[in-house]
Parts: sequence; structure tokens; C-alpha cells
Amino acid sequence: MFRSKYIAPLIHLLVWLLGYLAVVSWVNTLGNFRSADHTLFLPVTLGTLVNVCLFYTTSLFLIPEYFATRRTAVFLLKLLLLLLGLTLLETVVDHLFFVNYYSTEEETLGTQFLLNILFNFMVLSLALGYGFTRSWFRNEKQRQQLKQEMLQAELNFLKAQVNPHFLFNVLNMAFSSAARSGDERTAGIIEKLANLMRYMLYESNVDSIELSREVDYLESFIELQKLRLSSEIKGAIRFCVTGDCSRVRIAPLLLIPFVENAFKHGIRLDKPSDILIQLEVAEEALRFRVENAIAQTQQSPERKVGGVGLENVRKRLALLYPGRHELQTYQQGDTFISSLTLTLK
Repeated sequence: MFRSKYIAPLIHLLVWLLGYLAVVSWVNTLGNFRSADHTLFLPVTLGTLVNVCLFYTTSLFLIPEYFATRRTAVFLLKLLLLLLGLTLLETVVDHLFFVNYYSTEEETLGTQFLLNILFNFMVLSLALGYGFTRSWFRNEKQRQQLKQEMLQAELNFLKAQVNPHFLFNVLNMAFSSAARSGDERTAGIIEKLANLMRYMLYESNVDSIELSREVDYLESFIELQKLRLSSEIKGAIRFCVTGDCSRVRIAPLLLIPFVENAFKHGIRLDKPSDILIQLEVAEEALRFRVENAIAQTQQSPERKVGGVGLENVRKRLALLYPGRHELQTYQQGDTFISSLTLTLK
């Protein structure tokens, strides 16, 4: 644990420290500054701090942000502003303080800026090489992790799967029997259950699916829940969809955990249990919001809304929509709210 967590920071610290000591100990002159008259220490210290800031801001923040957004123009603009800003700061401090107070030779601000930006550009080049390599390995690790999880999920699915053809045949037989007997309610339940199973077994085994099919699945699930609930339970269950769902594709079975949690933890017998489910597709964003009453107020909201189910959704979102999603879950009075926003490509 110690090795994997601290070895990289210790190596970085050691490299910077050795480089700093090497310059201070072995370099005799640096521009107008000399080791002999003790004027080299302060500008080297300032330059090292600027280089550290330039290196890690580029490699740890700007490059991962670029991998998430792929906005090349914005990335290059931020790099340029960072390079110019830090170089200008270093040059002004050098010129106003160190040169005037510690150096006996004249050096223009422009000359000093040129020398600083050339050296900082070399540091920036190293940061780009390190940052892109580091981000590539991290993304590759995430892809391998996602691949392993998908393979494991497929294996678990195969282990748990009872012959679906047999199940569908039984459901069709039950549906025909209920329809012949005039039991429309039972026939409707069987038909919706068959649709749910068909979607889960056959249609959701892909990377992405039309949002309209996910909406059909949600509607069938909600209708089954309405039929399951006792007529004594009061409250409105509403599912509102706005926008064109046929032109959008998302990862299958991504929205259902929020709806399942709303029915599982939001039904109360002592008072009306309202559930509001809203889906909106606008421009390049998908917004999904679920509001439900809190049935067990003694528990924390995070536990009430699904625990493992919600955690799995967060992991899927992090792997499938890195940098392109926002998930908020919070309690507002006696209502629990889940809000998901996806940036679509």
C-alpha cells in the first residue's frame, strides 16, 4: 500500500530536489547572477517554484481535462496563457527585485523575458510528454477495468440465466390463458413483464441504445409498479418526457436504478406517496430527475436510495461518461431527489 501510494510523489520530490541542489551547487553563473557573490540562490528558487507550478498544472490538470473534453483550441489557449503568465511573473520579480538589488550588470526586461520563456518552454515540453503518457496509461487502465467488469457482468448473467425461451413460452401461454378467460388485468401484467424481460435479455446487451427504447422500458416498469401497488396507497405517479428521444442513444439500463429506488424506498402507507419522474432531451444534453417521498426518515438519504445500486450507477457513469455527466442526490424536506445530466455527443 505504501509503495503504490507514495512511491511516485517521492520520486518526483527527489528529482526536483536533486535538480535544484545541482544548479545551486555546481552552476557558477546564470545570466547576471553568480554563485560567488551569493546572488544565484533567490532567482534559482523562484525559477524552480515557477517550473513546478508550470509542470504539474499542465500534466495533472490541463491534460486530463483535455482528455475528458477533447477541446483542442481551449487546451492550447490555456497552455499559452499559463506559459506567458508564469513567465511574465517570474521575469517581473527577477527584474524588479533580484536584478536591481543583486546584479551589477544591466539587463533589459525583454531579454530576461526571452531567456525565461525559452527555459519554461523546455519545462512545458517535458510536462506535455509526462502528462500525455500518464493520462494515456490511466485511460488504458480504465478501459481494461471496464472490459473486465463487462466480461464479469456477462459471466454473471450467463450463470444466473434460466432458459429465456422457456420463460417466454410460459409467459405467452399464461397470457393466452388469461386473455381467453377475460382477465385483462392479468394479461396486461404478463405482457408488460414479457416486454421487460425481452429488453433486459436481448436488447440491452449493447454499448448504446436508442433513448426511446429505454423510455419504453421505463414506462412498462412504471405500469407494472402501478398494478402491483395496493389501491389503498394514495399518491400520484407521473412520468413526463419532453424532447425527441429517437435521435439520442445512451448506455442501456442506465436510468432504471433511480426509478427502482423511488418505488422501493418512496412508498408510504400513512400518507400520499408522490413519485415524479422527468426526462428532458434538449440540444446536446439529457436531463433526468426523480423525486419521491422518503418512507423511512430514520435512515440517511444515501442509504435509502439504493446503496449498492446507486454506487454502481456512479461507477458506470465515471467509466462511460467521464467529464460528461453530473449526478446529484439530495434530500429536500420529506422528498428525495436524484438529478442526472448527461452531455451527449
